[in-house]
Amino acid sequence: MNIFFRIGLCSFLFWGMIACKSKKPSETAANNVVVDTAKFYPIDRFIADEIKYVDLRNFSIVEKKSNSKDSSSRVISKEDFFAASASVLKQAQWFIANKSLFTESIFQDLGTESYTINYSSTIAPIKNIDLLLHQQTNLPKRLFIRVVQQSGDTTITEQYSWVVNKQFVISSAKKTNQGFNESSSTEISWKNQDQ
Repeated sequence: MNIFFRIGLCSFLFWGMIACKSKKPSETAANNVVVDTAKFYPIDRFIADEIKYVDLRNFSIVEKKSNSKDSSSRVISKEDFFAASASVLKQAQWFIANKSLFTESIFQDLGTESYTINYSSTIAPIKNIDLLLHQQTNLPKRLFIRVVQQSGDTTITEQYSWVVNKQFVISSAKKTNQGFNESSSTEISWKNQDQ
């Protein structure tokens, strides 16, 4: 019994010394590398998934264009849809690549049972992004991207709006210091051919 007591005591002391051993200076928190942990909603992936959703189905895709002078409507091909949706995806990808330029805020809207995530910047061309998420599922409902650029004396504002599984709209407005205004919009919508 004496030998078992000695073995147990030695094991206890050995494991106690290992457990109480202090960390080396290189393992302290002061020497660890800080990593970017900001988690912004992957709106680029959301738009890419929406594009795939349309690609994999037999939808009737309609384009409606309007400006201050006239409007038109036509059925378009998937290739035309891809070309039009690429501009929205490009803005989303630029945002993700430059997320350090944006601040995030979240608002809960009890009336619509949704959360609105807002990303804003005073130095990037994209000034605001609003993403509405279902309160219960955290899945997107709508996305709004507002881009403002200056070209000479003309301010160009582009608004990208995406409604999940339904449509997107690209609006453009140009305004000069002399009061000249020009606006246009393109709406792309899709639905099952059986509907």
